[in-house]
Amino acid sequence: MRFGKSAGERATSKAVVDALNLGEHVTFDDLLAAVTKTHGKPIELRDIDSAVIPSVTGLWIEKDKKSIILLPSGDNKLHRTHAACHEFGHILLRHQGCGGVETTMPSLFQHIGSRKGIRRMLARSLTWNATERAAEQVAYLLSLALLPKERESPNTFERTFL
Repeated sequence: MRFGKSAGERATSKAVVDALNLGEHVTFDDLLAAVTKTHGKPIELRDIDSAVIPSVTGLWIEKDKKSIILLPSGDNKLHRTHAACHEFGHILLRHQGCGGVETTMPSLFQHIGSRKGIRRMLARSLTWNATERAAEQVAYLLSLALLPKERESPNTFERTFL
């Protein structure tokens, strides 16, 4: 099944999100601070023209002293937020790589990586694999934490519409 997740994948995703100890009303800045603390180094979000890296919705670049997440500047806020949450998923799950960017432009990234001290890069893979599924599961859980909490109605019938 293409989008299926095992119970183990769901439990791992939930565990890394639970470990952030997010409060009731989480802003994106709160979320960024929590992921940064867990990561142990600063995370910088940068806009990038989508023409520079076409078809990439988000890219995590890890260096020794910081991580950088590149997000296409032309994407809407909702899409950019979800892409950042997806990259946070890779960070929280301590993924080592998925070959998305390196396989499509290997010489460019090998040259930049050796010059700029890049330890690892992860971009959304062209194939849907376990690494991407896990990061996406974390992204959904983090996105839920950003949503305002719905007031629960005491009326059972009314709750069916919430």
